[in-house]
Amino acid sequence: MLTLLGPTSSLLVMREALWGTRRFDQFVERLPLTEATVAARLRHLVDVGLLTKSRYVEAGQRPREEYVLTPMGQDLMPVIIGLMQWGDQHLGSDCAPMQVIDKATGQQVRLGYVNESGEQVPPESVLLTRAPVPAI
Repeated sequence: MLTLLGPTSSLLVMREALWGTRRFDQFVERLPLTEATVAARLRHLVDVGLLTKSRYVEAGQRPREEYVLTPMGQDLMPVIIGLMQWGDQHLGSDCAPMQVIDKATGQQVRLGYVNESGEQVPPESVLLTRAPVPAI
C-alpha cells in the first residue's frame, strides 16, 4: 500500500486533499514543499487513481484544473485520520490537534473497531488472521 502512495510527502498532499484543498496554488501555500514537488506528487496521485483532475473556470479567467478525490482516495481517509490521531496521542505537536467532527451532532469522531453487527470492539479483542484462499 505504501508503495502505491510513493514518497512520504504524498501523504501530506493526500491529507490536504482530504481536508478540502483542490487547487494547485492552495497545495503549494499549505504544504512545506516546493512547487515542483507538489506538482510531481499530484501527478503521481492522479496516475495511481487517488485523485482526478476536474476542470473549472472562474469568471474572466482561463480554464484551469483542480484535484478531486476519487472514491479510492476517499477510502483512504480513515487511514490518514488514524495516523493523525495516533500521532496526536503518542507524539504530540506544537500546534493544536486537528479534530474530526460529526457534522450531524457536532461530536468528535474517533476511529476504532466495529464488528459486522455495528458494535464497537475493544482493541484487545481484535484478532488478525488471513482470509481463506479461494479454491481454484
